[in-house]
Amino acid sequence: MNAYLLLFVELLISVVASLAVLRVLSLPLVNVLGRVCPDQQAALFWLSYTKVMLIIAPLLLVLTVDWLTHFSSPMDSLRLALIAALGGLLIGMLSIGKRLGRFVTAEQESGSAA
Repeated sequence: MNAYLLLFVELLISVVASLAVLRVLSLPLVNVLGRVCPDQQAALFWLSYTKVMLIIAPLLLVLTVDWLTHFSSPMDSLRLALIAALGGLLIGMLSIGKRLGRFVTAEQESGSAA
């Protein structure tokens, strides 16, 4: 397989995985940011920031892994690219969860059983 085509497919895997996660995450994230942020502009900024980071992190890992490893089989390279993309998404999601987890608290039950 041509090296340029392989790189393009690896990058495509990363971007498609990121867009799939962002599609699922965008609406709940904007709702949480709307409650946490002081105004709408701040919420939109953090939503945009999160979207950019969830595209860049997996892409960076895919490019780094591709640069550091050289497989003779294109399937091995694609498999590693998928693992790197999912790893980047996992790191990004953990980072977002850690940051937002400080602001979102579970509601405590009011009243006590007598």
